[in-house]
This record gives sequence, structure tokens and C-alpha cells, in this order.
Amino acid sequence: MGTVYLKVFVLGLVGRICMGSVEVNFVMLILGEDVNYGYFATAPMYDVALLRVDQQYPGLISNSSISVLYQSQDAADCAQAGAAMNNVAGRMFDLISRKRGFPVLFSPGCSLEVAPLADFAREMDVLLIASTSADTSFANRARYPTFVSFGPTGQGGHVPSLKRFLRKFAWTTVTVFCESMANYLNVASFFGLTCRSIKALIASASDEFTVYYEDFDSRSPKVNFRGMLERAKSQSRIIVIETRQDIVQKIMIEAHKLKMTAEEYVFIYPEPNRRPLDISLLKPTEEFTGEVENV
Repeated sequence: MGTVYLKVFVLGLVGRICMGSVEVNFVMLILGEDVNYGYFATAPMYDVALLRVDQQYPGLISNSSISVLYQSQDAADCAQAGAAMNNVAGRMFDLISRKRGFPVLFSPGCSLEVAPLADFAREMDVLLIASTSADTSFANRARYPTFVSFGPTGQGGHVPSLKRFLRKFAWTTVTVFCESMANYLNVASFFGLTCRSIKALIASASDEFTVYYEDFDSRSPKVNFRGMLERAKSQSRIIVIETRQDIVQKIMIEAHKLKMTAEEYVFIYPEPNRRPLDISLLKPTEEFTGEVENV
């Protein structure tokens, strides 16, 4: 899907610019080899998008140049990668200063990587397009007037959005299932942060909301999703689930067995951007072979 959005944007952008016969200078800014944001994971997306534009509309981007600014970096996480971006931004400034034409920057980095690049882009008055990153701070158009993001809502926006969503429908009693912090280390910080944020933010409006929390360990042989759902059923009709996508599938199958997938109940799953498994929540498993159309 990333190539589709990028292709549409490039068509509109280059179409307007090329009508004036202006040379476009595309620059891809990529740091390291992260499995989500790194060179080998993301560079082909830009290649495919531009190739499709050229094939479908011959000559549209002929009056343009394409450069890749790549810096090898062994970053353990997004924060460490973000700390290295000032050097990348400096190299970006040097590259753009040497190139002719209208500069358009692309970056697949996470939010902490892209933020300093967006500041540099503002000062240089050039367009920066992010394919992955998203954060509520990017809505500040005074600070980021030349920045555009295609990414989903960043994790910093999940809980405030949840609170507004609950208020919109006057849902004031909620059950929250929180995965053990000891599980699935690559996304555990997301689950833990979101659960703590829900507790802190909704607790600040304690007169407005009644929230029940249940921590569980999906790896434990004693985990009982049916029991969790039965307790939730006696407490509320709104259930927030913080765990991996494949565990959500198991919970929803049990919910279907308990007839909790009708309109009376609402399940909310704030999905992390880093997905350990890419599966369909509606796909039957060996544990359940019945009809799942209503899940």
C-alpha cells in the first residue's frame, strides 16, 4: 500500500511542477538496516513507486534526478536512531546545496528520526515526505510547515484519541486487558506504555469513567481468555485489548463463542506500528472451525 500512496502523491506533485518544466530532485534519506525503517526494507518501495509512475505516465519524471542518502547505523531503537539524525541532516543540506532543481525529500524513518529532518526541511524551505512516521507533534504546522506524513497515528495519539472516542458515544464503563510486560519484548514497551497511559489519562477524569483492568500472561498455560471475557461481560460492554495481533485473534474467537461479537459489545485494539505477525483476525484456526462472519 505504501507504493500506492507514494505513487499518487508523486503523480500530483510532479504533474504540477513539470507543467512548468522544473527539474525535480528526489532525495531518499535512509538510516541503517532496521527491519521496519531501514534501507533493505524501504528502499525498494521508492524504486517501485517511481518505476510505476514512469511506466504508466512515460516522460512525466524524465526531467528529474533521484538520489539516495544512506548512512549505515547500528541503532538499537528509534531513540538511538534519532540521536544520529543530525549528521544525516547535515549531509542532506550538503547534498541539496550541490543539486539543481526543485528538491523533494522522502524518509521512511520513525518519528524520532524524522523530527530533526523536518526541522531542517523547514529552515531550508524544502518538502519532506515521511512514509512511516507519525506523531501528534507533527500536527504543529507552525513548526512543520513543509512536512507531510503518510504514517498511521503515532502511539502518542492513541490514548487521547481513545478518550475522545469514548466521550463521543458516552461510553463511560470500560474493561482493559493488558498483556504482561515480560512478553514479546519487541512490542512490550508499546503495550506497557499504552496501558499506563490509559490508567493515567482516564484516571484524571475518574468522576467520568469507570475502568476495570486485568493483566494477563498469554504465554502462560493457565491463561483463560474465556474467564477474562466472562468477567468483562459482567462489568462493561466496552473492552480494550493490549496484546499481540495473534492473541487478539484468540480472544475474539472466545468472544464469538460467548456471543459477545454482536452490536452490544465493542472491542478496541490499538495496534502497534511494529507488527510481529501479519494475520487476519477473522481467519479460522485449529482451535475454532465454526462460522466467523460476525466476528
